[in-house]
Amino acid sequence: MESAEVFARYYPDHPERIEQMRVAARTGRAPSADPAVLAMLIDDLAPWLAAEYLAMHGEKAPRP
Repeated sequence: MESAEVFARYYPDHPERIEQMRVAARTGRAPSADPAVLAMLIDDLAPWLAAEYLAMHGEKAPRP
């Protein structure tokens, strides 16, 4: 779960996202079928991460 703690250093102003990243790290090591966890990861955290990535790195060109 070191990756979640590194994330926490870069996003200290997003405490709700820090906890979500901790949940994501735990779920990656011990998968969960809990609908609430899956909904949080897929419907909330993933779109936010994608938007952050896009804002930082821009849209990638399609692969040939």
